Amino acid sequence: MLRLIFRKIWNNKWLVICLIIGCAFAIAVVAAIPMYTTGLYNLQLSEEFKKEQERFDSFPFKAYLNASFLGLKKSESKKAFNDIDTRFYDRYVANIPAKNIFDYVSATTIPYPIFDLRNYEIKQDMITRGEKLYTRNLTTKSSFTFTSFAKVPEMITLVGGRMYSKDTEEGVVEAVITKNATAMSRISVGDTLYVYNKVTDIDLLAKIVIVGVVENTDQSAAFYTLSDRTFMIDYDKMLEMIGNEEITLQSANWFCAFDYTTVKLRHSDRILAATKVLDSYDADSKVMLSSSNSYVTLLEKYSEDVKVMQRLYILLLLPVILMVGIYVVMISRLMMEREKAEISVLASRGASRSQIFFIYSAQGIVISVVSYTLGILIARLLCRLLGAANGFMEFVNRTAIDATLTSTALLYAAICATAYLVLILVPAYRASKFTIVQYKQNITEQSKKSFWQIIFLDVILIGIAIYFLYDYESVREYIQFAQITSVDFTLFVAVTFFVLGTGLLFIRLFPYLVELIFRIGKGLWKPASYAAFTHVARGGNYKQFIMIFLILAIGIGIFNANAGRTLNENLKDNLKHSIGADISFVPSVLEYDISLEGFRFVDNRGTGISKQAHKYCNSDLIENYTVYYYHNTTLSPSNQSVTFMGIEPGDFGRVVKIRKDLNEGIPLNHILNILTTYPKGIIISRSISQLYNVKAGQYFDFTYTNRAFREVQEIPVKDVLVVAVVDYWPTMTVDNFIIMMQNKYTSMKHFRQNGKVLVDKKEGVSDNEVLEDMKTRMSYDESIGTNSFTDYMATQAKRGSVLNGINGILTLDFLISMLICCIGFIIFWIISVRQRVLQFGILRAMGMKKHELYRMIFYEQLMISFVSVLAGILIGGIASELFVPLFERMSNFSSNFLPFYAYREIVDYNRVYIITGAALIIGLSVILRFTSKLKVDQALKLGED
Repeated sequence: MLRLIFRKIWNNKWLVICLIIGCAFAIAVVAAIPMYTTGLYNLQLSEEFKKEQERFDSFPFKAYLNASFLGLKKSESKKAFNDIDTRFYDRYVANIPAKNIFDYVSATTIPYPIFDLRNYEIKQDMITRGEKLYTRNLTTKSSFTFTSFAKVPEMITLVGGRMYSKDTEEGVVEAVITKNATAMSRISVGDTLYVYNKVTDIDLLAKIVIVGVVENTDQSAAFYTLSDRTFMIDYDKMLEMIGNEEITLQSANWFCAFDYTTVKLRHSDRILAATKVLDSYDADSKVMLSSSNSYVTLLEKYSEDVKVMQRLYILLLLPVILMVGIYVVMISRLMMEREKAEISVLASRGASRSQIFFIYSAQGIVISVVSYTLGILIARLLCRLLGAANGFMEFVNRTAIDATLTSTALLYAAICATAYLVLILVPAYRASKFTIVQYKQNITEQSKKSFWQIIFLDVILIGIAIYFLYDYESVREYIQFAQITSVDFTLFVAVTFFVLGTGLLFIRLFPYLVELIFRIGKGLWKPASYAAFTHVARGGNYKQFIMIFLILAIGIGIFNANAGRTLNENLKDNLKHSIGADISFVPSVLEYDISLEGFRFVDNRGTGISKQAHKYCNSDLIENYTVYYYHNTTLSPSNQSVTFMGIEPGDFGRVVKIRKDLNEGIPLNHILNILTTYPKGIIISRSISQLYNVKAGQYFDFTYTNRAFREVQEIPVKDVLVVAVVDYWPTMTVDNFIIMMQNKYTSMKHFRQNGKVLVDKKEGVSDNEVLEDMKTRMSYDESIGTNSFTDYMATQAKRGSVLNGINGILTLDFLISMLICCIGFIIFWIISVRQRVLQFGILRAMGMKKHELYRMIFYEQLMISFVSVLAGILIGGIASELFVPLFERMSNFSSNFLPFYAYREIVDYNRVYIITGAALIIGLSVILRFTSKLKVDQALKLGED
């Protein structure tokens, strides 16, 4: 049986290889999603912990457990302490899958009255004389607690004296105290102190000998403060005294910090489950427990984000998964078509249907297992591709994300492999019922309508997509008002349904289109074109697979290109709008700071900015630069905050850019020209225009506030011409702003001379090149202070973000689609041509020349492949027009200052055209080469045999 199975695989080796390639890539992309998302969020989680560590200078992944034993007897507190200690270390720390880098346990007793040597002797003398002891006639040093740490060297460090020892004479306990305690309580190293349970007790509890002075270590100071009213003693000695019921526990603290770099999101369930142990305690217990941690909220958030993004990315890959499914069915059908004769012979020789199906099931399982193994290996490489994507079909050199194989990835891959195994077996199951008679009858049958045509699947899919559009438009105003930015998964399903449904509708109408063209030129067609028309019109449903292949690949490719471009450009638009140009910086100079008693760099102001800007920006790498000044204050009497901005219109217009759809489509240079014409005029924002009911061309009176040395002054400004009202202005991310000429700005009283330099780089110049060039022009007492780089910030915003993953998946979706499409195109046409060898022989025998035969094949390609490509371009364009604007809800990858805008760039279309054209040319070349090697002249003899 095994020999038969492998012989069948060998006989169809090229089809099997193509099938494995398609399945392996589909399995790889599905497995890569959980690997990539987990790696991505592991990176973000690690960076989040790192930020917290830098912000608070403490362990970012830590947990506290505090227990209060007030009201418990000595024996009860000892038992409770042991139970909680076991819970913390055995049920919490041991179950956290991260490296333990620091932990401690501290135990503190209730306060005890302390006598120094002099007052102790007075008390003893009173006891000897038989006097009754009263609190009022006894003088205590103070009340001190006992504290002990399980890990002393990591918690405290010696300042003077030595560390305590456990081995002492009976009744003597060595202790250390803080430096403050020595001053506050006047205790020195070497002093002996006497401890009682109560002031009036006769029996001595312990004799304390002070042997050293300590303070917090640098490591422990961030999370633990030593009390100045406590004796720190040996931990084992403390437990011994508690066990002997000599002292009473008041409280205990447990702390553990873990290495955050070893924390992975795949362990989040274990971590959260272990953390719950700290919050659970017996309700009847008198112990009061409280716990805190610094990671649960973060882990829960990121774990949920991972699940959301995995669903998002899977839906983004829906088209390629669907295409591979169609591809698998097509290749399987082609294999079964070649096997039908052998299947019918086996059936006629007594093989049961189940036996025949078992043979092909085993073959399918072999293909699935091989595909699964290859897919898992390819998945890691695809993760690198996803991380390197900076846009649709754009890649940058980034540090690779640590994408490790997870159980979720293996599960996704297994589900995908099983699904494709079912698709492989469907044609095999249908083919297993054929006998020789049924096989011959099937050959002569005319093609019937496909199942999808009967149930009107195309109309159903288009209807679902249109309903989604209608539903979205009906709630669009509410979404914008509520500022909902959640990911809408139905968007990606709707796009796929629309492209697939419209593609199927085109295929339904295609025969009528061919017939119409044929009838229009019926008397003009030559033999080659006539034969091509006849074959395409009457060739049955075989061509549907390759047509929907091309339509899906091109349509989704166009949509992905436009979607990727739109998301990336909107991100960059908002960054560039907030920065103002390619680069923004403030020159700084070295000044002496009296408070710091040293030199430091401070941002330059006034004319000094212009001088430094001219020095730094006089470079071949810089196209233009400009300096602007700004002042933040408030307007009266509205008390609205406002930003005044002073510019040089000519320089400003040469440096900054603004989108053409903004400010009612009025070009920025036109507005600046008006300001140049009326140099004493101003440009105001729309919100100020509405607030003061003033329009362009009118004169504006306003009052601004000046605050100086606790004095608030109202400065009136009269009769200023408003030359323009704008909604958006480069660098302005506030609602209220007033733009004026620089000379008018400098003439305004009380305006601060804060300024910035805006730089427009030359094409192809990197941020780093400009920065390094500027550094060569600086003197030792000059530097660059506040700075922003649009390209760098855009790249950083994409790094390790959802948008980065979307860029990678859109690119991956298209590349794999085209790979599968190219392979499917070649295999489909080679087998199609091979099955028509007899027909070619007949045509040659009828007098058709060889070049006419090639022309006939070319015409068929033109009518099927080229028309499908055109349909894909049209459908992709319509899908982009309808659905790309809906990505506005997903444009929350950065702060949005500008309205969402749908982009279409010819360069993106060209990339799709080039890759598609290359795939078709390769496929057509292979087909023509294969056809040229066919011995069609012997086809008639072959038919007779």
